[in-house]
Amino acid sequence: MTKKKHLPWWAKLIIALLVIIIVLVAASYGTMRYFVGDSLSFKGTLAMVGYGGFDLPEWFRKFVLDVDRSYPGLPTLPSDPETYDADRAEMLRKYETYMYGEAPKTGFDTEFAVLSETDALGGKATKREVKITVSNGNGSHSVNMLLYLPKNAEKPGVFIGLNFSGNNSIESEWPVEHIVDSGFAVATMAYQDWVADSADAIGTGVLSLFPEYTTTAYTAWAFGILRGVDYLETLDEIDHSMIASVGHSRLARVSLWAGANDERISLVTGSCGGGLQRSDILGRITVDSPTDHWSTPAIYDYVGRDDEFPTDIHMLYALTAPRHLFISIGESDLASDPVGTWDAVQIAKTVWRDIFGMGVIPDGDYYDISAGASVTSESLGVNVHKGAHTFSTEDWDAYIAYINEYLK
Repeated sequence: MTKKKHLPWWAKLIIALLVIIIVLVAASYGTMRYFVGDSLSFKGTLAMVGYGGFDLPEWFRKFVLDVDRSYPGLPTLPSDPETYDADRAEMLRKYETYMYGEAPKTGFDTEFAVLSETDALGGKATKREVKITVSNGNGSHSVNMLLYLPKNAEKPGVFIGLNFSGNNSIESEWPVEHIVDSGFAVATMAYQDWVADSADAIGTGVLSLFPEYTTTAYTAWAFGILRGVDYLETLDEIDHSMIASVGHSRLARVSLWAGANDERISLVTGSCGGGLQRSDILGRITVDSPTDHWSTPAIYDYVGRDDEFPTDIHMLYALTAPRHLFISIGESDLASDPVGTWDAVQIAKTVWRDIFGMGVIPDGDYYDISAGASVTSESLGVNVHKGAHTFSTEDWDAYIAYINEYLK
C-alpha cells in the first residue's frame, strides 16, 4: 500500500495566499464592472485592484497609470473675461444637459423644524437634529439633517455633505470629533434619504415633486445639500463666508455639482471622485451600466463617440471659480484615475488665472506630489492621501488647513 504524498506547509500557504488574492481581485473587478459595464480598457481593469484597499507598489501604480493623457476632443475652457458670464452659463448648461440635469431653483418652499438638541462628543459640541421639508403642489418630502456645533469656536466655518451610512453612523464614517476639535461645525444628511441610489429612482423621493424636470439622482442629492445650506443661512451661530461642501466617491461629484449650482458655498471639495471621462482608466461612456440614474439620457448619444462628448470634469471644476476648489486623490485609488484627476485640475486652473487673475497651483506632473502632501494656492489645492479609495483624516486636515490659510 502506497503512502499518500502531502504538500509541504509552505506550498499550502502559497496556494492559500493565491486564492485570497484571486478572490480579492475578482471582487474588486466585479464591483467596478457592475458600475461601468464593459467600457474598461486592460489597464482600467487592472486599476480595479485599488478598490480592494491594497497598498499597491509604486511600479504597479506607474504601470497602470502609464496611459494616453492627450484626452482627444476635450472641450476648451473660457479665457476671455469679457465673455465669461455667457461662457460660464454655457458650461453649466452643458453639464445640465449631458451629465446631471437641471437643479430646481424655484417652484418649491422649504421649512425647517428643530427636532432635538443635545450635548455631544463628551460635551465638546451641541448636536442638533433638524427636519428639512421641501414642498410644492405635488406634495412634500422631508429629510433629517444632523448639525454639530463646536463649543470651542465662535461663529465657526461649517462642512456640509451627504453621508453613505446614515446619520446615526456618521461618527464612524467621518472624524466628527476631530473636525469639531479643529473649530469647525459639521452638517450632514444620508444621501438616499433624498432619493434612492437605484435604477428606478427617477420620479421618486424628492424628484417626485418635480416631474417636469429631466434630472438625475446626482442632482437630487446636490439639491439636498443646497437645502441644508438654506438652513445654515438662517443661523447666526456660523460664519456664512466659510461654508464648505464635502463628499467622497460618487458623493464627491455631488459636492462639486452642488458647488457649481450655488455660490454660497465658499470651498468646494471632492475626495476620490474620479478624473476625466475620456480617460482610459476611468472608463468610457457605456449603456450597460445599472447607474443610468446618475446621468441624463443625453449622455448615451455619445456611446462610441467619447471624443465628441461636449463636456468633462474639468468644466465641473471650473464652475467653482472664482471661489475655492480642493480635490483629494488616493495614492492607490487607481480606479478613480489619479493622473486624470490631476490633469483636469491643471486644465481647469486656467479659469482662475486668466479670468480672475488669481494665484494657481504650479505646473507639474502628478508624480511630483508625494503621498501625504498637498499642493495649494489662492484658488485651489490638491491633496494626495496615502491609501486607496477612502475619505481619510488626511483629507479633512488638508481642507481645514486650506480654510485656515486662505478663507479666514
